[in-house]
Amino acid sequence: MRNFTSSVITAISDVNDNNEVTIEFNGKPYTYTVSDVEGWKNDLNNVIEEDESVGGFVNQALRANVLQLA
Repeated sequence: MRNFTSSVITAISDVNDNNEVTIEFNGKPYTYTVSDVEGWKNDLNNVIEEDESVGGFVNQALRANVLQLA
């Protein structure tokens, strides 16, 4: 995944063949199933390009059930 700056999220993996992504919160990894892979990738790239809050974006995706714990 691309480089970004976040106070809480330390890393985001690429989505794997099982539509799963691993997100590290302060170094602790959590794996999520992505319900809309293309939308997730496009939206995340836009957030990073616009230097918006990656943590806010992930939080919003969790609330909208785009990301669900695997």
